[in-house]
Amino acid sequence: MWKRAAPAAAIAALLMAFASPAMANTSTSVKLSFTEPIIQNLRSGCPALDLPDGGFCGTGVVVPYGNATETIAFSAGCSGGCDLRAVYVAGGTLLDETFSNGQCPGSCHPNRAAPGSGSLTDVIISGTGMFAGASGVLTGAVTAAGLQSHVELSGTVTLAS
Repeated sequence: MWKRAAPAAAIAALLMAFASPAMANTSTSVKLSFTEPIIQNLRSGCPALDLPDGGFCGTGVVVPYGNATETIAFSAGCSGGCDLRAVYVAGGTLLDETFSNGQCPGSCHPNRAAPGSGSLTDVIISGTGMFAGASGVLTGAVTAAGLQSHVELSGTVTLAS
């Protein structure tokens, strides 16, 4: 009996040693890229456009998680002090987004077709599915020209154990 119990105990100890790191938080480098076409959003019924301060819907990719959709609700994050971006992959990730360093060649105009750019800092505040309890910070930029904007973000997502 002991001859069988000792190897089984050794295998169990070995499995526990290798299982422990898997139970810890895991960090992954991510890159997000989204296009937010204004005209298509007007035609598709993007719900973010109907918010008091407006917003956009977009499509793109989150590497390494795959294709994604997203919405950005202007002034809906940070108790009204920043924007709220929701990114949907195999679950959902919510980000508080701060826009800074806005620039327009020549002069900025209040129409949405004016070219421009700005810096973005996104903080993961909650999530669903595999992103439940996730944390992280992403930085990047948004550029707008014509009737669409393009968002590029990168950083680290730490999934909860």
